Amino acid sequence: MRRYEKTGPAARLTAAGLVVACSVSVGSALVARADSVSDQKKRNDQKIAALGQQLEGTNASLARAFVNLERTNAALPLAQQRVVAAQGAQAQAQAAQVAAEATEARAIDAEAKARAHNEDVAQRLAVAQANQQRATEQLAKSSTELVTSQDALDSYAAEVFQGSEQESQLGMVFGSTSPQDFANRLVMADTASAVASDTIDKLAAMTVDNTSTRSYLTSVRGEIADLKRQAEAALRGAEAAAAAATQAKNQAVVAKNNAITATQNAAAAKTQLDQLKAKQSAQAADLAVQRKNEAADLAAAQAESARLQAVLVEQARKARIAEQKRVAALRAKLERERQARIAAERAKAAAAAQNGSSYTPKPQPPVTVPTDSTPSNFLTYPANGPTTSGFGMRWHPILQKWMLHDGLDWGIPCGTPVYAAAPGQIIRAGWRASGWGNQVVIDHGIHRGVDLVTTYNHLTSIVDFGGAVNRGQLIGYSGTTGYSTGCHLHFGVYEDGTPVDPRGWL
Repeated sequence: MRRYEKTGPAARLTAAGLVVACSVSVGSALVARADSVSDQKKRNDQKIAALGQQLEGTNASLARAFVNLERTNAALPLAQQRVVAAQGAQAQAQAAQVAAEATEARAIDAEAKARAHNEDVAQRLAVAQANQQRATEQLAKSSTELVTSQDALDSYAAEVFQGSEQESQLGMVFGSTSPQDFANRLVMADTASAVASDTIDKLAAMTVDNTSTRSYLTSVRGEIADLKRQAEAALRGAEAAAAAATQAKNQAVVAKNNAITATQNAAAAKTQLDQLKAKQSAQAADLAVQRKNEAADLAAAQAESARLQAVLVEQARKARIAEQKRVAALRAKLERERQARIAAERAKAAAAAQNGSSYTPKPQPPVTVPTDSTPSNFLTYPANGPTTSGFGMRWHPILQKWMLHDGLDWGIPCGTPVYAAAPGQIIRAGWRASGWGNQVVIDHGIHRGVDLVTTYNHLTSIVDFGGAVNRGQLIGYSGTTGYSTGCHLHFGVYEDGTPVDPRGWL
């Protein structure tokens, strides 16, 4: 019982502490890993979003195949981490289950020992109580016999020494009438004395026995009191052991359920990883097919771009000729006006001479044609939105080469109104297979010595397909047509057919 009292609570604490410690450690590890996985997923999502911008101008099918593959590639390490974490949690949960079941076994064994000890103490107490009962009964019986024997002995003594002459034994001896009668009476007296002597011996033995019985009773009562205390302690120990065993059983059930859940989680994580690997293989094959098709698409796009540039170069040539003609005509007109003023001044001088007076003709400055006063912010923003991609060279992650992004991208929702950036003439409007989707091209004429053209690409729909437009006039709505990975407006600016950074004109 003392051994149980020392080890029982410790066993209970060990069981509880084991389950709690395992739960806390597994939980903390999973939380930490969840935070790490969450951070990695956020970074991967940002990387995929950036890829969408890098793939602007790429065939939609190829861009989609590449993004899907990259998304799967990014998800694979996370899935592998989940598998490792789930398998680690599974191992910990199984270890916790084994420990909990071992604790349960020890608790059940402790309970059995405590109950056996309780039963042993109870039996010993019952035996001691039975012995007490028998000793009490024996003491009562011997006390009664002792009193009876003492009374008989007292009566005998009274008869011997205090009875009448005829009734006392002395009188019976000395009152004989003949020798034979005396002898007979003497024999009777001797017999009575023998009986009295036996009674005295028996009385002495009974007295000794009563004394011994009383001593035994005193001892057995002490033993019973001690056994009762032991019985109470044994009962408490048995109850505590039963409670500990119940708690250990419950904890073993929880640990087993946790192990089952962890095993299922590990299996699910492994299945997800296998599925991702299979998806990766399929997407890699699809990307290989799409990459082969991209060469033809890229050649077509380059050809279309070259055609547009040729159109713009020709448009610039015509615009420059027209501008030269306009300037020449203006210069000729101004020169004629100058010559007319000079002639008028000479006429005034001649008339004055005829009248005998003098007149000095006013000098006329040479003809100067007004210079271009186009401001640096000549173009207004065709739509309002955050810039998602700037003008310049950027690395194409699929084709593995640097390519020019010849405009500005603004991240605006599909269907956002798009306005003309300056007055001009629509020279092209409609669908372009080069990847621009629905496109509007506006020629704004010669500014700063170059023919200025703006383009509006990936539109959902076009409002004006030709004719003159004013600054701020609605020409279409933004979209994601052509080679586009999301709703936005690609705005391009050309000088004499060459793409330039639009920010130099906005």
